[in-house]
Amino acid sequence: MTDAALRPESQVELITPAGRRVVLDSLFRREGLALEIEGYAYHGTREAHRRDISRFNQVLQCPEVRGLLRFTAQDVFRHPDRMISEIRAALLASG
Repeated sequence: MTDAALRPESQVELITPAGRRVVLDSLFRREGLALEIEGYAYHGTREAHRRDISRFNQVLQCPEVRGLLRFTAQDVFRHPDRMISEIRAALLASG
């Protein structure tokens, strides 16, 4: 993202309305766009999937977050141009 002149905040801690602490991989705070990079090794079980669904629902309730993009590690390493294009489009749409 740095090479593409995109500079979100990294490892941003937010508190959900329910009082739960969540840490986002990246956040474009002004635009309210959160980014999460998902690795299969960490998220590859039913229980991890259940936790992720709950977590993302909570994240989207945070007033700082108005949009959320999720990418795989493969997106980051094998298709960075596509990922950057999606991020730029979402940033433009956010205003």
